Amino acid sequence: MLAVVLCSTLPTAQNAFIYAQQYGLDTRVVRNSVVASTVVSMATLSLASWALGATP
Repeated sequence: MLAVVLCSTLPTAQNAFIYAQQYGLDTRVVRNSVVASTVVSMATLSLASWALGATP
């Protein structure tokens, strides 16, 4: 259960940015979502592991 929950709290993959860049699309939205999800994931990963009682 812990592994599944922690995988769901991971940030957006960098592949989304790379695909947007390779196909010549506007990367601003993708870049911002990757950065925002990375920042938010720091808190959600910690919170999820604490809530499920994970030990270091």
